[in-house]
Amino acid sequence: MARGAADAATGAAIDLALCLPAGAAAHEAWSSIAQSISVADSEEKVVVTIADRIWPRLDLEPDQGWVDLLASEHATTLQPLDLAGDPEASRNVINAWVADQTQGLIPELLPENFIDDQMILVLTDALYFEAEWQRRFGKYAPVTDTFTRLDGSTTQVEFLRELELTDRRGRGDGFVGAEIPYFGGAFSMLLIVPDAGQFAEVRDRLDQDLLDEIDATFSLGPYELLMPRWAATTNLDLMGWLSAIGAAPGLYPGISPDAFLGAAVHGADITVDEWGTVAAAATGFGFLQSGPPTPELTVKADRPFLYLIRHRESGLVL
Repeated sequence: MARGAADAATGAAIDLALCLPAGAAAHEAWSSIAQSISVADSEEKVVVTIADRIWPRLDLEPDQGWVDLLASEHATTLQPLDLAGDPEASRNVINAWVADQTQGLIPELLPENFIDDQMILVLTDALYFEAEWQRRFGKYAPVTDTFTRLDGSTTQVEFLRELELTDRRGRGDGFVGAEIPYFGGAFSMLLIVPDAGQFAEVRDRLDQDLLDEIDATFSLGPYELLMPRWAATTNLDLMGWLSAIGAAPGLYPGISPDAFLGAAVHGADITVDEWGTVAAAATGFGFLQSGPPTPELTVKADRPFLYLIRHRESGLVL
C-alpha cells in the first residue's frame, strides 16, 4: 500500500525487494488474491479477515488518486485523527482498531511514543486467521521425545503424531518439509525442519526463490508427521530492514510532497495445536514530513529595532 504513494526511486526499490510487478499490476494482483481468500473464507471452520486503514492528520489531504487506489484494490478505509494535537489518544484509537481486527491477539501494535506531533499519517494492515486442520490429530497417540534447541540443549516435549497424511512433502537442500492442509484445502501450513546445524542457513534462504524450489520439488505422497504444539508472540521494529531495501526514509509524495517513512512496526501472534491454528499479524507505518532547513542566521527582534516598508523592484521607501 505504501508503495502506491512512493516516488519513482523509492517505488523501484520496494518492487525489487518484494519482487512486485511494476505499476498498478501489483495492486490488481493483490485484489484478485483477496477475492480468492474471501471465497476460501466462506468455508466452514476457516476464518480469514484482512483490514487496512489510512489514518491521516486532520489537516492533511493525501493524494486522492492514492486513496482511491487503496480503496478499490485493497478495500482500505480512511479515518482522520488529531495526530499532532493528541498523539496518545490517536495511538489508542489505532491500537483499539487493530485489536478489534485481530480478535484481541495484537492489543498494542503501536508502542508508546510511536506517534509524535511531527507525524502526518499512519498506515495499518491487520490479518486474522483461524482454521482447523483438514485431518485433526488424535487418532494416533502423542509421542514424548527430545526437542533440540538452537544452542544444542535438549528438552522433552509431547509431539502430535499423524500417519495418514498424503499431501506434498519432500527433502530440500539442508531440510525436510511438508504441507499440512487446513479444512477445505485452500490453505496449508508449510513446515520446514532444517537439518542439524543448518537452521540459520535455511532461515536466511527463506525467500520466494526457496518457496518456488519447494513447490517444484515436493510431491504428493504418504508421510509421518511429528510436531509439537506451540504458541509465539513477536514484535518487530521494521526500520532497519526497510532502510536496507531503500523503502525508508524514501519519499512518498502521494501522502504529501515531502513525506518520508519514519517509523514501522510489526506484531504477530500464533497458536498451533491438535485442532488447528489461530494467528494474527499487523503492521503499522508512520510517515513524517521534512522539517525546515537548518537556519544559517537568527534574526530576533528582542530589543529596539528599525523598520522600513519598501517597493522591492525600485528600492523606493514608502
